[in-house]
Amino acid sequence: MVKIACQTIIFGNPTIKDNLAKYAETVKKIGYNGIEVGVRHFYQDRLDYYKDLFAKLDLNLIAVHVGGDFTNKDSVKQQLDAMKDTIIFGRNLGCTYIYMSGTFREGKTPENFISEAAGYREIGKICNNEGMKFCYHNHDWEFYNKGAGMKILLDNVPADLMKLVPDVGWLEQAGVNSLQFLKDNIGRVESLHFKDFKKFGITPHPACIKEVTELGKGQVPFKEIYRYVSGLGRDWWIVAEQDETALDTAEAARINYEYIKGLGK
Repeated sequence: MVKIACQTIIFGNPTIKDNLAKYAETVKKIGYNGIEVGVRHFYQDRLDYYKDLFAKLDLNLIAVHVGGDFTNKDSVKQQLDAMKDTIIFGRNLGCTYIYMSGTFREGKTPENFISEAAGYREIGKICNNEGMKFCYHNHDWEFYNKGAGMKILLDNVPADLMKLVPDVGWLEQAGVNSLQFLKDNIGRVESLHFKDFKKFGITPHPACIKEVTELGKGQVPFKEIYRYVSGLGRDWWIVAEQDETALDTAEAARINYEYIKGLGK
């Protein structure tokens, strides 16, 4: 069964932290089953408030999304200490996943990715100890140089410590066949991010954001992907993630929900 979640980034990063209740209510009213929130949008000393909020709305917090520069060896311990607090916070909210975005940097080297992998192994161990799953969320830059960066991460972090939450839009943006990537790595795939682009081939990475659009209005082959994952005989979370929109944000979130829902008809 496919369940649909909303990444709150669509509502605009500067406004989310102090308006999370309003956006969660909007997401539930649209029809979403779940929500994904970046850790920076929580006041971590208000655990009971968020528990009550999500329980009242009957809305699943499926993932807390985090980031970090684990190529910076001087700050790795500090980041891991903060990560443990975040993982425990998410677990106490009934969250299943920690989604991790790596760091974009021009000219990233194999050594940078190897350094990152060491940090991810530690995060995976903490998640496992807390009864959660650590999932890596890709962009396009891990697939520069014929996918060398992603290969290093997959080869250097065991599957039991790092699962995947593939962003199929970013895969296509990188020139990767997203359906084939899913088939090749399905043993690690826990859930999916659906993001659409008006056109592909725009570099460097930050410029791509300007071409993000509502689901079904771009070029990502969502129908084939949905057909594949829905035929695997397991439950799936598909997360609608749209970094920005020219529309009213609630309307864009509604379009994305209706599009995913329509794929199952």
